[in-house]
Amino acid sequence: MPLIEIKGLRKIFGNGMGAVEALRGVDLEVAEGEIFGVVGLSGAGKSTLVRCINLLERPDAGTVSVAGRDMTSLSGRELRLARRSMGMIFQSFNLLSSRTAAGNVSFPLEAAGADRVAVRTRVQELLDLVGLSDKAGSYPSQLSGGQKQRVGIARALANDPRILLCDEATSALDPQTTASILALISDIQRRLGLTVVIITHEMKVITEICDRVAVMEDGSVVEEGPVAEVFTRPRHPVTRGFVETVLKSESGLLESGYAPKGRLLRVRMTGDAVQSPITGDVARLFGVSPVILQAHVDRIKETPFGSLLLDLQGPPDKVEQASAWLAERSGTMLVETLN
Repeated sequence: MPLIEIKGLRKIFGNGMGAVEALRGVDLEVAEGEIFGVVGLSGAGKSTLVRCINLLERPDAGTVSVAGRDMTSLSGRELRLARRSMGMIFQSFNLLSSRTAAGNVSFPLEAAGADRVAVRTRVQELLDLVGLSDKAGSYPSQLSGGQKQRVGIARALANDPRILLCDEATSALDPQTTASILALISDIQRRLGLTVVIITHEMKVITEICDRVAVMEDGSVVEEGPVAEVFTRPRHPVTRGFVETVLKSESGLLESGYAPKGRLLRVRMTGDAVQSPITGDVARLFGVSPVILQAHVDRIKETPFGSLLLDLQGPPDKVEQASAWLAERSGTMLVETLN
C-alpha cells in the first residue's frame, strides 16, 4: 500500500463564470521512503495539490489517504493531530520575524504542548541537524536566504513527521544555495527515513534529488514515472519542454545557419550506455561518419545521463540502418531526427 494515495482529486476556486478548476481529477501514489517530485509551470495546480495533501486546502471531490487513513474525512482535532505527521517547507520561508531561529523551531512544539525542557533539547538537535547550531539566537532578518530555509526545514521536522512536503522550497534561492538545500533534504531523508514530496517548476531540481516525478499541466497529471525514464523518454510536449531546460539546447547551433551534410540526430543515453563508444561502434558497424556537434553529460540523481547531437553522414541506406540501431540499443534512445 502506498503511503500517500490520491484519487480523483478536484479543486475549484471561485463560482460561476469566474470559477477556476485548479485540479481536474488527479490520481497519484507516493511510496513510503521515496522522494517524489511534482513539476509544472505556474498555474499548473501543483501547489494546490500539495496543500490538499495536508488539507490546508480542502478538495471539492476525491480523496487523500495517508497510511490508509482518509484525510478528507477528518475535521477538528483529528485533522490537527494527523497534520503533525506532515512537515511543510514553504517558498517564502514563513518564519516569525519576532522570534529567533530557535524560537521559530520551537513554535510547533510549544503549540503541541511539549515539555519546556524537551523543547530545548529538540530544538538544539534540529539546529545541529541543519547546520545552524551557532544561529539559535539570530532573528530572520539576520539570516541569509539559505539559512532561513534551513530554519524552515528544522521547524518542519519539529514534531518528528513521517512526511516532508516542500512547496517550491528552493525557488527563492540562488543556484549554489539551492544545491546545498537539496543536498540537506536528501541527507535528512536518508537519515530519518522520511517520505518527501517536492513541488517545483524546475526540472533540474527533479533530476537532482527525486526518485519519481509527476508532470502537471492545467490541473492534470500528464506524465508520471521514474525520473530517469521520464527525463530520457518524455512523451508529453510539456515534459519535453522541461527536459530541454536542463539540456544544453542545440537551437543556437541550428539557428546559426549550420547546414548538416547528413542526418541530424539527437541521441540520449542513460546508465552504462553513457560510457560506451557509441560513435565508434556505429562508424565501424555501418561505415558511416558520426560527426559530434554537441555533447552533454549530467546525472539524474545517481544515474549518468548523456545527450549527443550528431550529423550522421554516409550512404542513405547505411545512415538509415545506423539510425535504427541507435534507437534499438538498450539504455539509448533516439529521441528524434532534426532534419
